Amino acid sequence: LPKEQVAEVLKTNQYSEDVKRDASEARQIGVNGVPFFLMNRKYAVSGAQETSVFTVTLQKALDEWEKDRTDLAP
Repeated sequence: LPKEQVAEVLKTNQYSEDVKRDASEARQIGVNGVPFFLMNRKYAVSGAQETSVFTVTLQKALDEWEKDRTDLAP
């Protein structure tokens, strides 16, 4: 984001409800540290990991997402 936009967001708390909602959801699913990445609302990578861990997890999430999309297509 441009510097001016960041300053405006911080001044107005524009996204504070979104952040609170995300933090609440994270607690509900047991997130207790950062970084934490949730893919396709099902696959998670927690902590600092090798690139290969992200690659495998992202591919698995994408494959499942694409399958679900085609299963729903008319």
